Amino acid sequence: MDKNIDNTGFGTSVTEKYARFINKDGSHNVIHVGRPIKERNSLYSKLINISWWKFLALVFIFYFFINFVFALIYYFFCIPNLMGLIQGSNWQNIQEVYFFSAQTLTTVGYGRISPVGIFTNTIAASEALIGILTLAINTGLLYGRFVKPKAHLKFSHNAIIAPFKENTALMFRLVPIKNASLSNMMVRVTVSLMLKENGKLINKFFNLPLQIDTLDTFVTTWTIVHPIDEQSPLWKMNFDEMTNKDLEILVYVRAYDEDFSSTVVKRTSYTHEEVVFGAKFKPAFYEDPNGKGSIVEHHKLNEYDRVEI
Repeated sequence: MDKNIDNTGFGTSVTEKYARFINKDGSHNVIHVGRPIKERNSLYSKLINISWWKFLALVFIFYFFINFVFALIYYFFCIPNLMGLIQGSNWQNIQEVYFFSAQTLTTVGYGRISPVGIFTNTIAASEALIGILTLAINTGLLYGRFVKPKAHLKFSHNAIIAPFKENTALMFRLVPIKNASLSNMMVRVTVSLMLKENGKLINKFFNLPLQIDTLDTFVTTWTIVHPIDEQSPLWKMNFDEMTNKDLEILVYVRAYDEDFSSTVVKRTSYTHEEVVFGAKFKPAFYEDPNGKGSIVEHHKLNEYDRVEI
């Protein structure tokens, strides 16, 4: 018997259809409002989790910005006190002080230009301190990003309703990517339905029993199967009913990553628009003709054939 989850943390009373709870990439589709600024974001979490190109762009932008700020200070207030500076046009002077700033920030200090006087030395010493601190912070962030364990899994874009034994079943599949070494896999699937009870719309959540919900090791594709029988909340539900009930399938995967010796988690979801009725996944792996092992065709993860149900 499928278990109705009354206390999910998402709330139950609704006045209209919600957007999906979980995005395809596993992030939570929730917008928080009314919080003080200091409670809105964790800078460390933000910098650890943003994409690599955004992180590197921020590092370069900060580097050029801080150098430019100190270069302006040197240009307007310190040029007479920078020994060894080759003066020329305004543009040449700006270049000289900018690269002196870069050398000071990184504590390289080639030695051609050196500060003289308490004010100029104070500015240079302050910049060197900022450089040491930012280098330490960037090193920590880079280390944190590299060692942070991630579940290298890819889900099929669609879930399908396929023939299964005497009835049908909800299916989707996943595959390990980036040579992930995963073991002790566990999958949990929850369906969200918007139902009317006593004249009010409420969110109902149901745990979906799976044919297999654990694996000792995971190296090929895995098709997750929820048999749709009389005990299933999806029993005899067609596409229009799924649409009207604002169906969303929430997927939670937990595994042990042997490379990082750590537990990793992956989430995704499927809305009613991403459920295909009357389909069957195409085989995505087969035995190597030369007997060298099994071949997994990742490009076939999302491919299916239409079938009668």
